[in-house]
Amino acid sequence: MKIKGVITGDIVSSSHIRLELRKKLLVAMREIAEDLKSLSDLKIEFFRGDSFQILVEQPEKTLLAAVLFRAGLISRTPEKSKQHWDARISIGVGEVNFLADDIVVSDGEAFQFSGKGMDNMKKRRLVLHTRWVPINEELSISTAFADDVISGWTQAQAEAIYLALLHDIPQKEIASQIEKTPQTVSKLLSYAKEDLIKKFLERYQYLILKEINE
Repeated sequence: MKIKGVITGDIVSSSHIRLELRKKLLVAMREIAEDLKSLSDLKIEFFRGDSFQILVEQPEKTLLAAVLFRAGLISRTPEKSKQHWDARISIGVGEVNFLADDIVVSDGEAFQFSGKGMDNMKKRRLVLHTRWVPINEELSISTAFADDVISGWTQAQAEAIYLALLHDIPQKEIASQIEKTPQTVSKLLSYAKEDLIKKFLERYQYLILKEINE
């Protein structure tokens, strides 16, 4: 049984993004995708200009990849943009029965869960569905809370937490990379609820690995 993670997403209010910024958005999405490859083997495809799908080989890393993708987008929002860049993301974790060269025509539980979640997510920007009902029930509320926190990140908060989650580096190093004081970085991560987000991600990873290894 091959359990994998699938992320299906689209850019929030993409029709309102000015034409001159769309190329920058695509570049940003590709840069984030490259960063995410340090977490797990993955494949990503972009389609329709504002949508994407990611196949994550290590399903326990899928939620982290999704959170990082949103943080990466928010942090890369140009100053001229009228709104923060962000994405609506639906995660599916389950079997993959058919894997084609093109991810978007592949099939299996993970793809179906991710696709259905995308169709039904309404005003949410992060939803999660796995093949295990107890996990879905446990994480339903915490995912909604995490979604609300992420949706409220400022550009500076997203920039700091992106580095914290991606590289797991000390605050002093984050401060050096984003040219802010360690005190400022500490405040940014606190306001971004870094501790709660990390606990949420750790719980997801524990639950997924527990099921896979049983």
